[in-house]
Amino acid sequence: MTVPTEPGYRAGLLVVHPQRPEWGPGRVLSVDGTKITVYFRDLPGEHPEAAVRTIETRYVSLDAATDQSDPFLKNLPPYANGRFERPLKRRVTLREGIDLFGSRYPLFFEDPGYLKHAEGGEREYKWRAHEKFVSTLGGGRLAALLADGEVAEIRRRVLAVEGLLNLVSIYEKAALRDGLADYSGALRLFSALRRVLEAPGVDPALFEEYLAAVESLPSEAGKTSPAKWTIATILPFVADPVRFMFLKPAVTQQCADRLTFDLAYRPQLNWVTYSRLLAMAGILLAALRPYGARDFIDVQSFIWRIGDGGD
Repeated sequence: MTVPTEPGYRAGLLVVHPQRPEWGPGRVLSVDGTKITVYFRDLPGEHPEAAVRTIETRYVSLDAATDQSDPFLKNLPPYANGRFERPLKRRVTLREGIDLFGSRYPLFFEDPGYLKHAEGGEREYKWRAHEKFVSTLGGGRLAALLADGEVAEIRRRVLAVEGLLNLVSIYEKAALRDGLADYSGALRLFSALRRVLEAPGVDPALFEEYLAAVESLPSEAGKTSPAKWTIATILPFVADPVRFMFLKPAVTQQCADRLTFDLAYRPQLNWVTYSRLLAMAGILLAALRPYGARDFIDVQSFIWRIGDGGD
């Protein structure tokens, strides 16, 4: 199918260059008469604008992409005045990102070096923490403890699970520990967490209630506040890494930027950012399944490698 000349081209249309199939599909970013600016998904280059081409449609007629729902092209950052809204330091294509992960773990998500924590691996210790959550707070145990008013016991079990992980900084660990020492704050958070985990899917309203509960945890002046993305996302993630994702702000933003994905990040806890995180994690999981990825634990490790954690 050949796209007609302007005004048939429009921002957001997915196209392919008939003479450059290796560039993959592209998204039209802007239209200026017969000139269109296109971001091509698979065109390599570290500079953020390396995959952007201005095409004079009087000389080259682009074809409409058969699939108009490419997940990465759908989620590009806002583009205006000849540049992406958020400046990028180093861009990678998804293919380059997968190759980068494979350079560290040749067998990808089945690599012994990836699996075994004793060898500097990523998965085993996180899965062990998940299993501890399931055995101590899963299967209705969290609800039963709440019904019995055993908030202190829930706190003990939660901190024991989190203590198996190194995803949260020592200052944030202290903020979580201190915040959960407040009975009413801990009760509100654990109750909200129970509702989030018991919901059949990821419910936006329930998750917003949970985020509000995290924000309500008290903190001392001059100390780290519990209202951090790491603290808010660690418990759902370790409880159910099939549905919930962990957000380490700096490295996750870096990964999203390098993949040219709009994370809509804000430091304040909010559903929009978290929903964008879930969208990116879901896209990555689908792309990584052929390499053995099982859940968001594997996706989080991939994000770490592509972001600053992999440098």
